[in-house]
Amino acid sequence: MSALETDWTEPASFHLWVDDTVDPPCVGVAGEVDLQTCAAFREALSDVAALEPSTIAIDARRVVFMGSTGIRELVRVARVVKRVEVRAPRPIVRRALEAANLGARVIVVDE
Repeated sequence: MSALETDWTEPASFHLWVDDTVDPPCVGVAGEVDLQTCAAFREALSDVAALEPSTIAIDARRVVFMGSTGIRELVRVARVVKRVEVRAPRPIVRRALEAANLGARVIVVDE
């Protein structure tokens, strides 16, 4: 989305979905992962982690912003699973993840 396509007065619409029928189970996110939306993100990650998979995938293609609260939830879930794959993040989200230096348990996967 470019500045020409929006007036930037409304935040991106937040949407969350879970697909636990795939391997690894996937949490999909659209919009901004910030203080207002992190509770729903945390709940979705917790629900998937309760299934005890070794890996959780995060479909981040539609995430337009991830703040420190979203990154905190990735760290939290990475403590209970072996690996968290953040798939196809936009450059702004990729930079936030790289700056957070999350280590080997949270990895970015390009698709």
